[in-house]
Amino acid sequence: MLEENLKKLGFSDNLSKIYLRLLALGKAKARGLINETGLQRSVIYAGLEELIGRELVTKTISKGVALYRANDPEAFLLEVEKRKLLAETVINDLKNKHGVAEREVLIYEGEDIIKRIAEKSLQTKPDNTVYFMGSSKVGKQSNLEQYWRAYHKKRVDKRIFCKILYDKSADASIVSNRNSMPYCEARYLPFGTEMPMWFTIYEDSIAIVIPGETPPLAFLIKNSATSKALISYFDYLWGQSKVSKKENTKEGVK
Repeated sequence: MLEENLKKLGFSDNLSKIYLRLLALGKAKARGLINETGLQRSVIYAGLEELIGRELVTKTISKGVALYRANDPEAFLLEVEKRKLLAETVINDLKNKHGVAEREVLIYEGEDIIKRIAEKSLQTKPDNTVYFMGSSKVGKQSNLEQYWRAYHKKRVDKRIFCKILYDKSADASIVSNRNSMPYCEARYLPFGTEMPMWFTIYEDSIAIVIPGETPPLAFLIKNSATSKALISYFDYLWGQSKVSKKENTKEGVK
């Protein structure tokens, strides 16, 4: 098992044999490692140089004779950290060179996606805002009002702000309830149609939920530029929106 794990850390069979034997001996001359491992002289010296380069082995000279000592195995962590820093530098250089935008798209499906997407929005940082926009008629979701009230309680506890733009299917009592909650404002979209989907926007994430699919479907996109653009569109609609409406319906809402 140890040898297999060393392979995953970039060790060849011969390098593992040299390192483990030196670790057991504590310190040794190259000749001693040749005798202990049965490996050829050139293999031993090449392996020792590689281990020295990776700061896993230290070489000292005493009276013209080289003595090799295995360093504390904690040196593996330093090696991993250096590789991580190097990888981050390379990634940033590549993005700057090629103009690569950070983007991630995930697809969810199932009857529970409404809750799953909502719970993800609670991971946003305190004092940030979560934006909801779109349909409040989500098929079987008419029984979710109890969940949404629990969601908003957790949101308030985390001091996360919330702005909601409902379509015309939302009952006025729900809009009023949301406006009575701390850190929350709710209005109606400025056009009188029902939307077949709804959006959740928070930080650099955008969720698009299509409840009419079987099973219900959701796309979660992580892209800061797209998120900023949708928030700007939300703010534009917000400026034209209304707090109440004349006609109400009895459908379930988020």
